[in-house]
Amino acid sequence: MVPVPPAEGAVPPAAPSLRRLGRLGPALQWLAQVQGAWPPRAPASVRRVVVDESGPATAAFDEGLRLADEIADGAGDLVVLGSQADPVAGIVVIAALLDLEPVQAMGTAAADGWAATTLGVRDGLRAARPHVGDPAGLLRAVASPALSRLTGLLAQSAVRRTPVVLDGSALVCGAALVAQRYAPGAAAWWLAGSAPPNPAARRALAELGLAPLLDLALAEAAGAELALSVLVQAVDLVEVSPTAPTSPPVPPEPW
Repeated sequence: MVPVPPAEGAVPPAAPSLRRLGRLGPALQWLAQVQGAWPPRAPASVRRVVVDESGPATAAFDEGLRLADEIADGAGDLVVLGSQADPVAGIVVIAALLDLEPVQAMGTAAADGWAATTLGVRDGLRAARPHVGDPAGLLRAVASPALSRLTGLLAQSAVRRTPVVLDGSALVCGAALVAQRYAPGAAAWWLAGSAPPNPAARRALAELGLAPLLDLALAEAAGAELALSVLVQAVDLVEVSPTAPTSPPVPPEPW
């Protein structure tokens, strides 16, 4: 694990004209940075990945690495990433890494299943907290195949220079927080597609410096898909003019 500098590529000269686009402006600048050129272009080869809990947790991280390599080797230029698996594992790792109590991580709204989920987070934190300084140990302690697979995919995608649009599920946000520990600087290659409804997931994105493009309270893969649709349409709104290319973020080095 080698730390990398934050993504501070040259700001496009056309940036002032993006202010009229609100949140789309920073998202378009992100797309230009990861592509290494201004103006940004619509991704030509998008891979859509929805991760589930299938398979053993012990092999899931390596499966995520291999999937990221497969996407990069197949010329995929953007991943839309989501998960509809149980979010408890994601909330647990966020609470452990950000030192949150279960009620802070869950909020106080009595949504369906709130009490059971909060208890699950409390129980999971007992196993997770001793491993906050060890990403691999943290994944072993939580033992969620989906979380491990997402973490491997996110970390290796950054290493392979493949940008990723994240959905708003707590599991994806938790995996992103762990992946940043594996590959410091990886967050520069991710765009938060939609704001998570879960308080811990929102804290995770803030910790990573990711501002969601959309705020639709979606906690499923549809949030990332909708964000991509908006982003692609926004590319057409950019005023095309000759400018110097923007520098892409530096990818993390393989560990």
